[in-house]
Amino acid sequence: MSAANAVGLALAVLVALLLVAALVYPEKF
Repeated sequence: MSAANAVGLALAVLVALLLVAALVYPEKF
């Protein structure tokens, strides 16, 4: 896996976690 792929994967996971957190805890956003 290249560095660019690793960074892209990490960003995708981070965005997915933020979306799930916004759905589960809407009062915090």
